[in-house]
Amino acid sequence: MKERELYTVLVADDEEELCQAVCRLTDWEGLGFRLLGSAGNGLDALQLVEQLQPDLLLTDIHMPFISGTSLARQVRELQPLIQVAFLTGYDDFEYAQAAIESEVIAYLLKPISMEKLAQALREIHAKMEAKFHYLSSDTDRGGSLPLTVASLLLDGFADPPEEAAILSALAEQGFVATPPYQVVVLATHMGGSIVPAVAGTIDKVLQKYCSCCSVVSGGRVLTLLVSETGFSRLGTALDELLQVLRRLFHPDCAIGVSRIFNRLSLCHSACGEAVDAQRASGESGIRRMGDLRSEQEVSAAEVTDSAAQLEKLLYGADRYELERYLAQVLPPAGDSGDQLSLLQVLTTVRNILLHALPSGEISRLFQRCGLSDPLTAGIDAQELKRRIREVCMAGQSALAERRQGGVGELCGRAMRMIEQNYMDEGLSLLSVSEQLHVSPNYLSANMKKYAGDTFINLLIKKRMEAALSLISAGNVKIAEAARRCGYSDQHYFSFCFKKYYGVSPLKMRRGGGKEDQGGEPQKP
Repeated sequence: MKERELYTVLVADDEEELCQAVCRLTDWEGLGFRLLGSAGNGLDALQLVEQLQPDLLLTDIHMPFISGTSLARQVRELQPLIQVAFLTGYDDFEYAQAAIESEVIAYLLKPISMEKLAQALREIHAKMEAKFHYLSSDTDRGGSLPLTVASLLLDGFADPPEEAAILSALAEQGFVATPPYQVVVLATHMGGSIVPAVAGTIDKVLQKYCSCCSVVSGGRVLTLLVSETGFSRLGTALDELLQVLRRLFHPDCAIGVSRIFNRLSLCHSACGEAVDAQRASGESGIRRMGDLRSEQEVSAAEVTDSAAQLEKLLYGADRYELERYLAQVLPPAGDSGDQLSLLQVLTTVRNILLHALPSGEISRLFQRCGLSDPLTAGIDAQELKRRIREVCMAGQSALAERRQGGVGELCGRAMRMIEQNYMDEGLSLLSVSEQLHVSPNYLSANMKKYAGDTFINLLIKKRMEAALSLISAGNVKIAEAARRCGYSDQHYFSFCFKKYYGVSPLKMRRGGGKEDQGGEPQKP
């Protein structure tokens, strides 16, 4: 079997002998899998899932520190595409129901022979293959719905149709939305060429989260999302979509996300935002327009075509397009009313920048371009045009820097939360991502780039450093040190400490630690 056809698997079970037997005796590659590792408890399994990102987790239900059912929920938040199979000695209805709620791919009962386990793994592999075949197949969506959606997204109507007329046209094609609803548009670009199946795959992945329809245009897939209950799970949906597209089509996949709108008549503006966000994301990843500006109702300036176009170009990355646009909209010197028109453009630029930059930074930017108040004092129209061009280019650069710094700021906040709250047992990737209003997968991926390690490893590192300080002081009981470092279970604290430093807390206190011998701490 070729390497690309193998699915990766992680085994988690607190019965050490059984776990080792499953790992050692199973013909993983012959069954279509590649074993990544094993864990003896739920917390270690969660840590390894974040670090290794397996396709399949084979786990017991009853394990120390985190149960299998809780683990299934948490790993799905972390990696939406992962499949979970339970291997357990409990066949009670309660556990079977929990398995159904966790959407596990298989529920296997102990004791199990290696022959039966192998057969179960073959069936799991077949189910995973069937799922990816379904997602990648080019199915005929039928009807004229994609054409109707394409018109909404791509046509910049001078006089947009009434909301009721849009709803009626969509309803005729089977796309029903009942106000009040929310609207988001995605723009997806692949490193390889867009094939028709990509649009169908996007719809298949997202349809369990909201109503959606995708169209192909200009080398991108544009997707209209409509939800009557809000987009609280949009982050998880986008994480799953990105993982599916990378697996099935191309590793370089960029998704741009518009802000949340509440009118279908504004789909064209949302589409422009999504395309700009996709361009800003580079070759890969997810970029939300909301990363730069709050997801508020569209302002009056955005409904004006010229202001919306200028805003798109300022947030975009193409300086040539901005230069060309300014040459078109800035009135030629000597035109009647040119001074007033120039000031209107300048006011629009300032209002756009105020959405994303601190007022102090905007003031300094304007001063640097020679546009301190009063704006027109001693400046003729030709010079004012030049300075407006200069401030637009500087503003575009400032917004680009802001985009690059957004991830760093997000991860910096997460690091500060670890530093300040490591003693809180409830601190986790999930709790921090909820406070930062991003998905766990998004935060985890960026923490690796920003800090060089996973969130869980960084949290453990901080806790172990604090524990070493307390243990070395000699005047704090081990149970108290555990509590101060976020561990309510002294046994698990000692287990983690020994795993990290190579010796137990008691031996470290007595001076028998590896650090006394020049050894390096081990990663958990």
